[in-house]
Amino acid sequence: MTRNTLILIIVCFSLQAYARQEPPVDTILTIRPPRGIHNRILHYLKHTNEVKQKKKLDYSIIGGPIYTPETSLGIAAMIAAQYSTDSRDSLLPVSNIAIYSSISLTGFYGIGINSTTIFPHDRFRLAVKASFSSRPDKYWGIGYDAGNNKNGYTDYLLLTEKIQADFSINLNGKLFAGIGLQAQNGHATRIDTAGGKPLMQPERVFGMGLGPFFVYDTRDFIPNPAKGVFVRLGYRTYPSFLGNKAVFSKFEVQFNWYRQLWKGAILATDLYGDEHSGDVPWNMMSEAGGSNRLRGYYEGRFRDKNMIAAQTELRQKIYRRSGAVAWIGAGNVYPEFKVFTLSQSLISYGIGYRWEFKNRVNIRLDYGMGKDQSGFYFGINEVF
Repeated sequence: MTRNTLILIIVCFSLQAYARQEPPVDTILTIRPPRGIHNRILHYLKHTNEVKQKKKLDYSIIGGPIYTPETSLGIAAMIAAQYSTDSRDSLLPVSNIAIYSSISLTGFYGIGINSTTIFPHDRFRLAVKASFSSRPDKYWGIGYDAGNNKNGYTDYLLLTEKIQADFSINLNGKLFAGIGLQAQNGHATRIDTAGGKPLMQPERVFGMGLGPFFVYDTRDFIPNPAKGVFVRLGYRTYPSFLGNKAVFSKFEVQFNWYRQLWKGAILATDLYGDEHSGDVPWNMMSEAGGSNRLRGYYEGRFRDKNMIAAQTELRQKIYRRSGAVAWIGAGNVYPEFKVFTLSQSLISYGIGYRWEFKNRVNIRLDYGMGKDQSGFYFGINEVF
């Protein structure tokens, strides 16, 4: 597979023909939908980002080729929707939901949902992420030294079911407090047991955690902020009475900051850290890489009990619905802070293309690079 072939990723085609709607009664001019499938698709894509004030649920469907280092070349389909729980309140932040599914040449397939519901008067918020996937995967072991051996991995198939729900109450305008629940079931099969290769134990891991969190949020638009800050402090415990065979806990902190530099340009910064304590299973440790933090590294190649990462991204609107981004980031995985060392930092940088699929909701294509790896990433909404 050549890199030139991967340019096809940016050519997204719609999976839904243009849905004809009846014009208002007082409309004098009747606009006929274009003829032919090709023209209807182009017409549909041309109008997906228009704000439809009268619709309770404004949704669109899109699909096309995808590529990531973990799943290789494939096809994905996504439904993105925006809605308001109180259409009479113009100041209420917009709720959103995205449903996605994909399949790739390596045998990967998965389906997932990502949603944020803002209740009337912004008194409550509910964020839900759920997914199921079957992915041919690689396991390097635990720690920086294990991941630094680029070719020292074990091939296996990972089946994962995951759900996370955060429910919060508005305490004072932009300050929220809530409780979060996460449940994850992972099963490693078809493990290459050749001698000398790292093996994951146990092969089947179930984890369910529960705990409080606090959020301070001044972002102007959750899927794609142009200004404001987002701060989250969270603690989650995985006790035995919730069905966990391995008992452990997790503390995490996240700080995001957004500022408009000039017309069409946004500077976004993301700082993140987490700390695990106790008997942490191999598949629930901190993992560097993937499509969010430290893009360019294979997700899970570097894993350990703790992680710290930072990234800064410049987002520039270029022409009409097209935009571009450039970022640089760094991060570390480590077992405990006393052995933390900057010499083991993982550097990530790259560029990306943005296309406004819906109003202020972008389809993104990123090319990330690390010290000895690189990869393309395709998704919806900004990384942070």
